[in-house]
Amino acid sequence: MIPIKKAYGYVIRINNGETQVLVFQHPIEEAGIQIPKGTVKPQEDAYQAVIREMKEETGLENFHVEKLMAEDFWENVDGAIHNRYFIK
Repeated sequence: MIPIKKAYGYVIRINNGETQVLVFQHPIEEAGIQIPKGTVKPQEDAYQAVIREMKEETGLENFHVEKLMAEDFWENVDGAIHNRYFIK
């Protein structure tokens, strides 16, 4: 099975000396609180995907991507394998 590539964006800022991570309530209530993330399209790499997802899901335009923090493989309950990229 070919893994499904997923890009996760950790948007952080320092506010009054405290590090904060951006989260949002997904429009589908059952999906809960999330960070910007989504599937990497065939023509994208993980960096391009996370930039697109951050813009789509947060409306932010003024940010920069620093680095890949981690990459892993995770098996979903339906048996699909996700190749996840965690980017700051």
